Amino acid sequence: MTKAEVLEALKKMTAEERLEVIETASKLIREEIVAKSKVSPQKELSLAEAAEVMRSFYEQGSEVVIFADRDTEDFCEYQDYA
Repeated sequence: MTKAEVLEALKKMTAEERLEVIETASKLIREEIVAKSKVSPQKELSLAEAAEVMRSFYEQGSEVVIFADRDTEDFCEYQDYA
């Protein structure tokens, strides 16, 4: 089926049917991305584990923190940006 045929078929469906098709297509895309990804679903980190891995990047004196804005004035006080 060509792209044009798919789009024409979608026009003939109800909103609920189109939504179901979109949801199914999204699920297939996500599955394909996971299949091609280097990280298997079993090796995915929890949010807490990911935060722990990144902790050293945000500690005082780290490379990321060096670029933080040290100015404590409110941004809205800068007239040049208004």
